[in-house]
Amino acid sequence: MSDLKDRVKQAASGVDEQPEQAPVTDLAVTDTARQWLQRRETYFTDALPRHVDRAHFMAVALAAMEKLKGCSPASLHTALLACCRFGLEPDGRQAAIVPYKGVATFQPMYEGYIELMYRHSRVDSVHFSWVRENDQWDYEPTAPSPRDFFHKPRVDLTDDERGPVILAYAFAWIDGRRSQVIILNRSQAEQIRNKYSKAYAKAEREKMYDSPWHTDFDAMWAKSAVRRLVKVVPTSHDITELLQADDDADDGQTTPPVIRGTVISRDDRPGTEGQETQATAWPTTAQPGGAAEGGEQE
Repeated sequence: MSDLKDRVKQAASGVDEQPEQAPVTDLAVTDTARQWLQRRETYFTDALPRHVDRAHFMAVALAAMEKLKGCSPASLHTALLACCRFGLEPDGRQAAIVPYKGVATFQPMYEGYIELMYRHSRVDSVHFSWVRENDQWDYEPTAPSPRDFFHKPRVDLTDDERGPVILAYAFAWIDGRRSQVIILNRSQAEQIRNKYSKAYAKAEREKMYDSPWHTDFDAMWAKSAVRRLVKVVPTSHDITELLQADDDADDGQTTPPVIRGTVISRDDRPGTEGQETQATAWPTTAQPGGAAEGGEQE
């Protein structure tokens, strides 16, 4: 009865009291992804290199937002700004934005390194691929280029029939000549992981097993081979900075040094407390047999 009297009294007074709501910072609650991107579009498009189509980049960024709803807006802003800085699309091929414990982290993929290599005027082409157990291949380091390496995939067979992946390799054509072929077997990739990856070592110590080397070994294997290729092709300031940003991500620094001085919009500043923990999720495009069959921390 008292509730009814209170409602009548409230209606008569014309005051529509609403219960106080706690502030939230979850992107999925406070914004739609499209609205969030539209309000910050200038931040991102102004940072893009001139050759990158701005409308296409924003469309790719919008598609990537679905898996990032639980991430803090500040970390998402920073990760997207890193993609813009290098002109790499967050499509899981050139770069990925990985959600981890409420933080969005920029991660360059092997195709991102290749994209930056192509931007050098002396680089004609870059090639990466996998050798499977039943493929035809040969490597003779002492033979003159390009007769030192030969690979003929068994395209008449399925991936299962071709056997497991045994090698990753990459090379480039520079001024009409082929570079050294970078060859990396699984054991060598594991040595790189054990020696250089702080994220892997931390995950092992904490028994979490959630580093990229744990969840997507083949993607990291591919990137390690392409990172070694960087040492034998004409380099650029952008590639040097991308290597550093990649290493920072492995070290657990979510803000690459190349953009640490950038101002973040005021409404992107809330922390990550109370946000849902998400497991690291890497794209499948770098996996053998994926859509793009194709980091070494040295």
